[in-house]
Amino acid sequence: MTCMALDVFKKEAVVANIYKRVPKGARSLLSRSVSELTPQSSAAKFDHLIMQLHAELRRKHLVHLKIETYLGDEWFCPSGTTAIAIPFWLADSRLKQIEQKLIGFVEGGSRAEFMRLLRHEAGHCVDHAYRLSKRDDWRAVFGNPKQKYDPDSVPTLSSHPDYVKNLPGGYAQTHPDEDFAETFAVWLDPHSHWKKTYSKFPVALKKLEFVDRLMRDVGLEIPKRVSKQRIFDARRMRRTLASYYVGRLKSLNVH
Repeated sequence: MTCMALDVFKKEAVVANIYKRVPKGARSLLSRSVSELTPQSSAAKFDHLIMQLHAELRRKHLVHLKIETYLGDEWFCPSGTTAIAIPFWLADSRLKQIEQKLIGFVEGGSRAEFMRLLRHEAGHCVDHAYRLSKRDDWRAVFGNPKQKYDPDSVPTLSSHPDYVKNLPGGYAQTHPDEDFAETFAVWLDPHSHWKKTYSKFPVALKKLEFVDRLMRDVGLEIPKRVSKQRIFDARRMRRTLASYYVGRLKSLNVH
């Protein structure tokens, strides 16, 4: 068997396994394109949560920051933009069911987790809009943003006294950019009570206090012009849902 034929055989086996694991009532969705299954962002029923994010930003006097959201293939903020991609599979209860069956969890499936992720990605937007990671004082606190980004290879602790805890798995420890985004998310959360919560953790508190001062400095400024490019926009993805999960399971090494 040639390498190409072997790859085709493996892919067909993965697809067959995907169909087997998905509930019968949802299997018909697997042959449809991602774009066909993705509604308009306005129909995704996230508006109240996105409005909450904007309200939190306004309360912190970040009045000129314009963050856009769209449905993408996963949670992320494209480099250099103030756009946040929200996974398309969160927009439909049947897609969330498939995600749960195949991946084992639904990232952002609860209101609280959705907001934690949204605040984190907003931290990246703030960085991009105000060029924060280019500042010497930012780098003195969070480190060099040019270091290699490979979160899966960085050993982390579930709880570390020098880092805030917003997303699970010690995500703030993986890279300076993520450390800032996590710190921003905790600072932005109106229910975090960060001054009290981190009062016994001086390094983490120092980061939060720095973000607090920094946002006071830049909050009323007009942000730098940034790209609004929507990378991996789900409404433009022609691959089938089954094909999407073949690639997704391979990248996550999930069987």
